[in-house]
Amino acid sequence: MVLDDVGEITRIDAGGMLGLIQRLADMTLEGWLAAADIPLPPRRPGVVVVAGLGGSGIGGDLLRALLAPYSPIPIVVVKDTRLPAFVGPETLLFASSYSGNTEETLALHGAARRSGAWIVAITSGGTLARRARAEGHPVVTVPAGLPPRAALPHLLMPMLRVTASLGLGGPTDSDVRATAALLRDLAGRLGPAVPVPENPAKRLASRLHGHVPVVYAATPTTAPVAYRWKTQLNENAKVFALWNAFPELSHNEVVGWEGVQAAGAPFVVILRDEDDGPRAAREVEAAKAVSLSRARGVEEVWSQGMGLLTRLMSLVLFGDFVSAYLAVLRGIDPTPIQRITEMKRRLQDGPEAR
Repeated sequence: MVLDDVGEITRIDAGGMLGLIQRLADMTLEGWLAAADIPLPPRRPGVVVVAGLGGSGIGGDLLRALLAPYSPIPIVVVKDTRLPAFVGPETLLFASSYSGNTEETLALHGAARRSGAWIVAITSGGTLARRARAEGHPVVTVPAGLPPRAALPHLLMPMLRVTASLGLGGPTDSDVRATAALLRDLAGRLGPAVPVPENPAKRLASRLHGHVPVVYAATPTTAPVAYRWKTQLNENAKVFALWNAFPELSHNEVVGWEGVQAAGAPFVVILRDEDDGPRAAREVEAAKAVSLSRARGVEEVWSQGMGLLTRLMSLVLFGDFVSAYLAVLRGIDPTPIQRITEMKRRLQDGPEAR
């Protein structure tokens, strides 16, 4: 089988995505340390806004999930070209763009500057870095040369470091180091050299092969990770995928399974966490009985570790491996994303760009 042939995996994964996935632990610690000396607002803000899209925006979704149990102020993620009207001098805004040239993020950065918000730019360079430095905004510089989706910890962890310094909750230094340690161990157990019978990520990729993946989060806490799985399956494996979260999907999507035909039935992955609670567990079991019997298969993936950061990142790492292994099974290099490149080219060449 191809997933037991390390040489063949390496040949197909020509862009080295699996090597980057195996570095998630190191990147997590590096991202945390990168923001150690970032200047803070003179007083605690009234709202935190994360401006970013794609691989740069998922960090905002995870930040919101990680701080929701603790933060006394709202965390808002904006994936648009327009800022909400409430953004102003009491706002801390993270402008997150890995390349530094994301059109939407640059527009949001400009609007935030005009609103008087306290801005922290997180980027590898580009126009965002130049503008932010010229305007005196703090800049967290992340390593260049990575696919943005592989740089998630470099984009997420600086935001967590700043918000923790402001007393908004979230992980401590020891939590981050514990997370890195678990991710390093998990990467060793899920890596290319570990054969299929001993490697749950390879086994799940094999089960997904040939089917539309549907990723469900058992609660809203893990919803950003379900979305991350979906986007990684899109970009790495180049497959169509869907995602949703309980309890919302119990009020609509469970009915949609009535239209699923056996020949093209999707395969469902349900992300679980130790804090899901008994009601979420009952809801998942009810959905399996009422609707998901029509699926090609259903598999639950459980988070690992003690703290919320550790547990969510363990699910992120597992999903990243699954998406890369599914790409290998399809004989596709996970790294290139030609259709996104072509979309950007067409937008730049449009009449509004001239």
